[in-house]
Amino acid sequence: MLLFHGLSVLAMVGSNKYLFFSSILLLFSCSSNVSLKEKNKTGEIIEVSTGKELYLQQCAICHGADGRLGASGAKDLSLSKLDEKSTKAIILNGKNGMPPMRELLQSEENVLKVIEYLQKLKK
Repeated sequence: MLLFHGLSVLAMVGSNKYLFFSSILLLFSCSSNVSLKEKNKTGEIIEVSTGKELYLQQCAICHGADGRLGASGAKDLSLSKLDEKSTKAIILNGKNGMPPMRELLQSEENVLKVIEYLQKLKK
């Protein structure tokens, strides 16, 4: 898929290498999964994401990096008065135009990390 996209971009821009490489960079930056690696209790290396990383990966597209973007009708998270329980329900089940994020966040632990990070976005 990436090769096909890259070739089609190259064909469109001809010899404009700058545009070609910029679009490839954009493709990779939009699809990357940022995570931290650490050892668990048995010494295995595991990937651990922070609440901020998860938020930036899954939420910032509509809510913005600072929680204020409001794209596609997303609420301004810096003004939120919701408690943790209500926030969790919306993240898990969605509301209005926001889809459920349960599967994207993959675990209860990750949902709690995002909720903790959201507290930092509030005014």
